Amino acid sequence: MPIKNNWTREEIKDIYDSPLLDMVYRAAAVHRHHNDTGEVQVCTLLSIKTGGCPEDCAYCPQAARYNTGVDVQALMKKEDVLDYAAKAKPPGGK
Repeated sequence: MPIKNNWTREEIKDIYDSPLLDMVYRAAAVHRHHNDTGEVQVCTLLSIKTGGCPEDCAYCPQAARYNTGVDVQALMKKEDVLDYAAKAKPPGGK
């Protein structure tokens, strides 16, 4: 299934007018053709500063004025953040 990028209006309309489950089936087939469906993507989140923010955006629970029960942690050192990123990259891929 080569990637196509020269669609005619009639081809697009035919897809648009297709039954929903036909579109889902076709989309799944294209996805399976281009991706390993047995692969699981893993992501890592790291909070480099938690709570105690001096800014008050009025909606953000990170603002110092809110008592959220979360322990305030200072901004991490750049070297530590880069170290965590280097460790997280291999399991996550590219």
